[in-house]
Amino acid sequence: MWPFSGERARRVVIAGGGTGGHLFPGVAVVEAIEQLDPSVDVAFVGSPRGIEARAIPKLGYDLELIDVPMLNGAGAAGWARGLVQLPGSGFGAMGAIKRLNPGLVVSVGGYAAGPFTMLASMRGIPCALMEQNSTPGMTNRLLGKVVDQAFVSFEKTREFFPNIPCDFVGNPVRKSLLDLAEGFEYEAPEEGREFRILIIGGSGGAASFNSKLPADFCALGEQGANLRIRHQCGRGRVAEVDGGYSDFAGEAEVVEFIDDMAEAYKWCDLLICRAGASTIAEVLVLGIPAIYVPFPHAADDHQTKNAQAIAEAGAGIMIADSDVGQGRATRLLAGLLQNPISLQNLARKARTLGRPDAATIIAQKCIEML
Repeated sequence: MWPFSGERARRVVIAGGGTGGHLFPGVAVVEAIEQLDPSVDVAFVGSPRGIEARAIPKLGYDLELIDVPMLNGAGAAGWARGLVQLPGSGFGAMGAIKRLNPGLVVSVGGYAAGPFTMLASMRGIPCALMEQNSTPGMTNRLLGKVVDQAFVSFEKTREFFPNIPCDFVGNPVRKSLLDLAEGFEYEAPEEGREFRILIIGGSGGAASFNSKLPADFCALGEQGANLRIRHQCGRGRVAEVDGGYSDFAGEAEVVEFIDDMAEAYKWCDLLICRAGASTIAEVLVLGIPAIYVPFPHAADDHQTKNAQAIAEAGAGIMIADSDVGQGRATRLLAGLLQNPISLQNLARKARTLGRPDAATIIAQKCIEML
């Protein structure tokens, strides 16, 4: 028998994940909950295929895994297979609810959030959602019809959740980066100092960054002699990408992964990156000038919409993925090298958009909803 509503534990369960962009804002909220009220228990529910299956155990939190099929973009055959598997996902979610006995469920998006949050809502358990992107994904769009509260990272996202309380709070950022932000102030490089560029394409790297950006930098010739590049390329690609910098006049360090992102952000004068919501949130909190290159195949093209919102505010520069390797990135870079004031202005505007208190605001509301 399932617990009655009066027997619910003081436990917040973060549901969903799949990617770091979904998962780590949830981790940031859990860190804030533990600081505000250590008596509140926390746990996670996710998919065995998602990043949470590896990341959450390392962080020491309880984790329940539910095998939920991917439907969005799966095609007709994928939908058919997924619909056959959905009943099993429902039973898995029911079992997880029984074992965890949540007092509050918070969806961070991703497929595993769907059945668990939906069934928790049907049981009368308070539920909320966190939407990181300017345009919600399929799971959170559906859950917006049944949850009690939404937290969004972009003001315009409120229009997707008209029938529930919806707070514009920003996207929660990990504590290690918040600690850095407290004492960090960006300074554009002075004339004559090396110019440091950080290139990150997500945990798996970015194909266009790996295959095209090295040639772009080599094309700068002696104009690039003062550049220092740190290029995160993903697993098994170091030799190939490093070879692309063979004719580069500056210095390039190519690595599979960057474990200490706080140190990497602090090191760089300019960031070239994708436009995932979590990356944007981190960059804004720190106030770093960035060139955003949206991943062209993101669901609902949400990365383009994320980057457009930042570019329209003058807090970053956006170029299309198709422009990488066409010389536009290097032309932009050449202009920025000659105009450090523009870098300082980008950093200043980015910092004004940062929301370092997002995790604390959401955590406080979660505690109130228990």
